[in-house]
Amino acid sequence: MAETTHTSHNPAEEAVPTADVQKWASAARVELGQWLRTATLASETRAAAEEVWKKLGTLESALVNKTKSEAEARAAFVTWVYEYDYNGGFTWYVEEKARVTAEADRVAAEQAIQKFIAKARTEAQKATRTQGGLGTVVAGLADLGTEQTFTGTSGAYPYLPRTEKHPVMEEILSRVGQGEEWTVDNCAEVDAMNKYLYKIKARVLSDVQGKNLYFHAETWNWDKKVWQPRKACGNCDKWLKTIGARRV
Repeated sequence: MAETTHTSHNPAEEAVPTADVQKWASAARVELGQWLRTATLASETRAAAEEVWKKLGTLESALVNKTKSEAEARAAFVTWVYEYDYNGGFTWYVEEKARVTAEADRVAAEQAIQKFIAKARTEAQKATRTQGGLGTVVAGLADLGTEQTFTGTSGAYPYLPRTEKHPVMEEILSRVGQGEEWTVDNCAEVDAMNKYLYKIKARVLSDVQGKNLYFHAETWNWDKKVWQPRKACGNCDKWLKTIGARRV
């Protein structure tokens, strides 16, 4: 029985598009050339990848000079990978591209999350423009779960009608011992959280996904006549930690 020198699977069949092959070959050759300059590779893999880089140049040249049709040039490259790329240079390129793409996607997703989290701060700062420096505190709440934001004002919650006070908010506050001169329900964070609970239609405390919640508060500085960030008070600090919410 003849020895098999390569597997039946040809990664080039899936990786090389059937249209815009010249554009793909040009981009792949540039990518592969950059990675070869920076990657640490075994000598066999490096040699194989360098051969792939040369063949990409051949593929691109054939299409630029129109010595082969797009289908013919693609077929010639795919066949070469199957028959001669024994040390997996093209497979390494495909796997490295997948890794780089996955990392870029991860970074982009993290940046999007951080941008949304920052909306807690943005919403609080926007809310200050309607307060007029009345000594109140305003809070912004960003919820990653619903991708929505909420704002609250200090002093609002204690005066809400009983029907507008969410039972889960009441449960949360019942577990907080008063650590400030004001009552536990007086803060802007409480007002914002109450609105969030109604929006998600919470029924029990376990419906609250605290790890998705980010708060930011601003308070009026009477001496400097400016709004400025404020950390959680002694009351809010307790219940925010209880539900696992964070400050930004």
